[in-house]
Order: sequence, then C-alpha cells, then structure tokens
Amino acid sequence: MLSMDDIKYIKRLYEREGVSIREIMRRTGYHYETVRKYLDMEDFNEPSYPLRNSVSLLDPLKPVIDQWLTDDLKAPRKQRHTAKRIYQRLQEEYPDQLEVKLRTVQYYVSSKKKELYQSQQKARLPLYHPPGEAQVDFGHFSYINNSGDMVDALKLTMSFPYSNQSYCQIFGGENQQCLLQGMKNIFEHMGKVPYRIVFDNLSSAVAHMGKGHERTLTEGFKRFMTHYKFEAAFCNGSAGWEKGNVENKVGYERRNMFVPVPTILDFEVFNQSLFETCEKDAQREHYSKKVAIGTLFQTDLQEMLPLNKTPYEIYVLEPRKTDNYAKVTFDNNRYSSSPKYARENVYIKASSDKVWILNTSYEVIMEHDRLYGNGLESMNWLPYINLMSKRPTAMKYTEFYQQLPDNWQKYLGKQNAEGKRKGLVSLYTMLQKHDMRTAEDALAFAISNGVKDADSILAAYRTLTSGMQQMQPMQLEGNVLSMPSFTTDNHKYDMLFEQGVFVR
Repeated sequence: MLSMDDIKYIKRLYEREGVSIREIMRRTGYHYETVRKYLDMEDFNEPSYPLRNSVSLLDPLKPVIDQWLTDDLKAPRKQRHTAKRIYQRLQEEYPDQLEVKLRTVQYYVSSKKKELYQSQQKARLPLYHPPGEAQVDFGHFSYINNSGDMVDALKLTMSFPYSNQSYCQIFGGENQQCLLQGMKNIFEHMGKVPYRIVFDNLSSAVAHMGKGHERTLTEGFKRFMTHYKFEAAFCNGSAGWEKGNVENKVGYERRNMFVPVPTILDFEVFNQSLFETCEKDAQREHYSKKVAIGTLFQTDLQEMLPLNKTPYEIYVLEPRKTDNYAKVTFDNNRYSSSPKYARENVYIKASSDKVWILNTSYEVIMEHDRLYGNGLESMNWLPYINLMSKRPTAMKYTEFYQQLPDNWQKYLGKQNAEGKRKGLVSLYTMLQKHDMRTAEDALAFAISNGVKDADSILAAYRTLTSGMQQMQPMQLEGNVLSMPSFTTDNHKYDMLFEQGVFVR
C-alpha cells in the first residue's frame, strides 16, 4: 500500500486541482492501475488488527536513526547520512542493539527520508475566511461527577469563522482518540466535512514541527484526513491568534454553556445535548453581519465536502504483556483482565472512552471505562472472585485477597473453607450487577443487624438495591411501663389433658 502522503497527494491532484490520470502517472511514476485504485478508494479505516507482525528488530534503534536524519536537514546536502553510513555508525555506537542487516536499515532509511523530504503544500492563513472553513481547539472546563466531586476535563470546539457557528464535545483528555472522535461526531451531526481545518500544533496530529509550516503528521491523523478528504493547516508556533475565532469560541462556550458548573453523569448523553445547545445558540445575530448565525451557516454547509458514508472506527491498538496478576498498564494507568491471562501477551484496544483487553486472537477478555489521570486502576473483580470461590483455602495467599475492602477481608478471614466459598459466591453474585462499594454496604448492613451468614448478606444486598425502605429498630419512649416476664407452666396443660379438656 502507498503511504498516506502519496495517497493524499494523488487524490488532491485529481479531486482538487483537476489533474488528469495520465498527468498524475507522469508526476508520481505510478502505473494506471495503482493511481486508479487509490482514486476509487473511499475507506481509510485502519486495517483490522495490523500489529500481529509489526514488531521489527530495528524498532529500538529507529529513534536514533530518526534523529540523525532530522539533524541532516540542517546539514549541507553532500554531508548528509547515506543508509550505509548510518549502518556503519550503528555498528560502531550500538553494537549490542544492532540485530539486522544492512538491507533492513536501507529500507527504513529510504522510507524515512521520503517522509522527511517530501514537499508539503505550505498552509497560509488568509485574512478573509471563506465559507466552509473551520478551526479546531481544545479548552479546559470543570464539572461535577456522579460522586459529587469537582473534576477537570477537556472540551473540543470546532468553529466556522465565516458564520461564527460552533459545535463542541467533551472528553476526559486530548489524545488522538479524543480529537478524532470529537471531529467525527461533529461531521456526522452536520452531515458534511469542512474542506479546510486550521489546528494548533497538537501532538495528537503533529509528530514533528519543521521550518515554517512544514509538519510531519502522525499516521493516525493522516489516515483520518484522507478518509474525510479535508485539508489541514497548522498555526505557526506560539501564534494561537492565527485561529482567533476558535480561541474566542472556546471561552464563549465555557462562559455560556458550562455556567453554572454542570453535573455530568454520562459523557455521551451530555455530548448529544451539546449539539442542541449549539443549534439554539446559532439563532442569535452575527456580531457584524447582522444576520442570524444559523442562516449564515447554511452557506458554510454548501461549501463543505460530502460526508464519507463508510464509518471510521477510531482506536489505538498496542501489544502488551500482563503482569503476575493479569493486569496491564496503558497510558500510566492499570487495567485488570482475567487470572488465566497472567504473564500472557495481549493487546490493548482503546477509544476515547473505552479500553478493551484482547487475547492474541483479538477476542475481548475484559472491557473498562478509559481512565484519565496517572496511577489510577480499573479493577473488574468478577473473574478473580469466581476463581477464588473454587479455591477458597488458597485465597489468603493471593494479592487479590489483600486488595479486597477491609470489611470483606475480615469477614472472609474468620470463615472456614465452606464459609469462605459461600461468602465468595455471594460476593460474585452482587458484583455481577453492582460495584464493590455496594457489596461493602451490604456486608456492613447485614453485620449491623446481627447476621453474618452468606444468605443473610445477600438478603441485605437485595434490600439495599431494591429501593425498599429500610426498617429501623423501634425505640420505646421512657414512660412506657415495663411488663413482667412470664414463665410458662407446662404442668397446667398436663392437668387439662388428664381432665379431658383437649380431645384429639
């Protein structure tokens, strides 16, 4: 397959500049079948799980080679590295890490040079913003989560300078999955794609900044661009004013759509409501054109590109190896899988809001909500509790027993083997529908009522989760007379039987 840069170049010549296929063949050196193939291609989704054979013995040394070639851009042309010279330097400086032959280095250097030296059309920010052009940027905001805590998050805004229309979507971070998912959501809401979008130099889009407007884009961003056929332009370093419209919009939305601080329980639901909020906001008059923003936006839409009908799936796929406890680390946070996958090779597949752990056959082992932060952990107890219930006597020697909440540790620690088994089965039953916090509350509730067997704990759990009002012990007032105790005299009943009072 051609590089995304080559594909993008071919499609631009044909679709934007009206260059004939014959002329494209002459400029690129590719055969008719190759040019025709990529002109007809509409789906630029990442190939399904391409990482199976993606590991190269040269990978540890690629950053070194990249740096040498990047430094060469500042050197005289006749004093730049050849592939052979690079191979010689690797032999001299990294003899213990070099595990490939000259040919492998030659192939990589050739492709990297093509990436670095290929001329890119310089982006120029016009003074006049034509219809159909957009600007994109992230901004911070705060919200209240379902625990009542104030949390910081990111808001992606896409604005349209011609009309002053804008749309925004919220995410936990500003990684590539968040950037692309937000843009995709907005594209699909509009049913159109801006022909040109101006960005800051986001690391999720720009892998390397060159001189002037020269940019080396990330592979995922280039693929997304090619799929939706828009052109990307990037501001000069420290020149955010070049996309002043979206800078203003980020602040405007925060002041008008996020005040008071909203309570957000579900990002997806809230994002849908934001589209309604933005459409309502577009009913106001444009600050200078004295026409409704929504009316002007219709002109924007007319100049935009049609939406690619092929859905684009946004995710990152990376190989991992689980630790002794079947957990993996991704983006500085840990995720559980299943005990049987301890010390096994797996894959991490991550979208903007989900993380899936896959086995080597790409089957889902476990699904988590994606964590945003550092040093956080998402733990799904079910597979571990299920395993421990089958081996209750070995439970106390596992890390997972040590990680259980204190009240469950104390409860299970006092039980015999059968009590441990029943307790774990009860815990497993609760965790199938609710979280560990609910299981903690159920155990505490049962103990507070003087019962400690597994069945009673489950009954307490069902009471807590059914919505039934909990009955409180009756408190008698001090003026209530105490009743004397009564002792049954069974002898009196015997006398009545002898007298024939009770007849069978």
